[in-house]
This record gives sequence, C-alpha cells and structure tokens, in this order.
Amino acid sequence: MTSLLETTSKWLDRLASWMVILFLSFMVIVTTTGVISRYGFNSALSWSEELGRYLLVWISFLGATLATYKESHIGISLVFDRFPIRGQFWVGVIVDIIIILFMGSILIGGIKTLPFIHVRISPTLTIPMSVPYLIMPFSAGVIIFHIQVRLVISFKKRID
Repeated sequence: MTSLLETTSKWLDRLASWMVILFLSFMVIVTTTGVISRYGFNSALSWSEELGRYLLVWISFLGATLATYKESHIGISLVFDRFPIRGQFWVGVIVDIIIILFMGSILIGGIKTLPFIHVRISPTLTIPMSVPYLIMPFSAGVIIFHIQVRLVISFKKRID
C-alpha cells in the first residue's frame, strides 16, 4: 500500500514538473512574441498578455505542489530545531494537518466556484474562465495527497 502511494505521489510530481517546464517554455515564447509584435511591428497581439498571465498562475500553483512533494516550502527552522526529535515529529504532524485543512477549504471552494465561473468567458482568449480557475482545486488536491502520503510514511517509520 505504501509503495503504491509513494509511486502515485512521485508520478504526480513528475507530471507537475513536466507541466511547469512546458507551460514556462510556452509562456516565454508567447510573451516574447507579444513583445516583438508590439514593439517591433507596432501591432500588439491581443491574447498574449492574457495567456501569459494564466500560464503564470498555473505555473505558480503547480510549483506549490512541487515544493510540497520535495518538502521545500519556507519554514521557520529556528523554532522547529529547538524541539526534541519527538517534538519535531508532532509539530510536523500538526503543521501538516493545518495545511490539509487549509487546502481542503481551497479544494472545496474551488470545486463549488467552477460551475459559476464556467459561464464567464475570458475577454481575449474566449475560453470559459473555469479553465484558468481549474488549477486551484487541482493543486489543492495534489498537495493534500502529497501530505497524506508523507504522513503515512512518517507514521509507518515511527512504528517500525
């Protein structure tokens, strides 16, 4: 069971990594094309700024899932390191539970918002606004999954 969870978590991390690489590359191309079009040919591409903005949002949320998987979020180690090992374990568990609750609210709120926002259309790309907003519940779900896997592994190591 644990290996299946770890494998799934690793697969989600690789998927997010490739999506970030793809979206960042595409964002650079779109933004560069928009700048060249605007200043080189004096004719702005109406959609390049909006697409670049949505890609940046997706990259940011996907980056949060990557940081969660790698446990590389900003932390206050000055306080954390002062606890004994056993205390560090339980502080980590409490922090993970708080993150799960916060991400759970984003997941539920995002899912509830999608049907209402779907009817709105983006100004220049003319896509439903649910497409850019979809990253919120998606990334929250992935973050919750990564933390749950981390908790299962932590407790299993503690038992062994």
